[in-house]
Amino acid sequence: MLDKYHFEECFGVARKLGFDGVEIGLADSKWNVRTELLDKGYLHHLRDVLREMDIQGYSVSFHSDYIYNDERYEYLKKAVHVARELSSGILIFSTTRKKTGDREEWDYFLARTRELVRIAEDSGVTLANEPEPDFIVGNVEELIRMFDDIPSDNLACNMDLGHAFLCEADPFESIKKVGKKIVHGHIENMKKGIHSHIMPHMGGDMNLADYLKALKETGFDGGISLDMYTPEYEEHAADAVAYIRKLLDSINRP
Repeated sequence: MLDKYHFEECFGVARKLGFDGVEIGLADSKWNVRTELLDKGYLHHLRDVLREMDIQGYSVSFHSDYIYNDERYEYLKKAVHVARELSSGILIFSTTRKKTGDREEWDYFLARTRELVRIAEDSGVTLANEPEPDFIVGNVEELIRMFDDIPSDNLACNMDLGHAFLCEADPFESIKKVGKKIVHGHIENMKKGIHSHIMPHMGGDMNLADYLKALKETGFDGGISLDMYTPEYEEHAADAVAYIRKLLDSINRP
């Protein structure tokens, strides 16, 4: 949606569509870095806009290959500051596709990530890793391995419910295993075996009420983004938000 609007306009459209918060991407849909977000004065301006519109900055996200791309690694470090200024202090990130899948690659990934965690700890920001299919951290088993290798209260999880459905043998047990480490979520629907983000109310093979219930049972009470990559996002978003709110009401009902 940000490719069509400036940030200020985007926040207003989000509020109009029924969202109470936003996930702010450091990159556009073509993965170009939005360098205006690296300007401290502009960040303070956007923070004021969010406050005036009464819309929450739930998170900042930057999905990019920080493992093998030095320039993207430096941008991800800077994104920590953006998350501190514009959100509730959560920076969502993912790794990159496995090249070898061996111990050497894992150790190199850990070295890069430890430096990010150090910066996050110094800044009071929580890094929320999102397991992505076929990535270095591609499932909950690898996520927990990362937590074991880098123990830190500032390293957590963005639980993408569709990815759990796609990648986990038992998605609900996997959500339970991550538990209190879940600080943010993504929601969409998906078809079995196909990594395609579908509007929650427009089909797919997931029973989203069950996934939201599993998330709630971990004690999670954070922000959830509607994670879609479709030019019709704005056309269908209001109905999707209403549908998700209805699901939440149903699982919260005594």
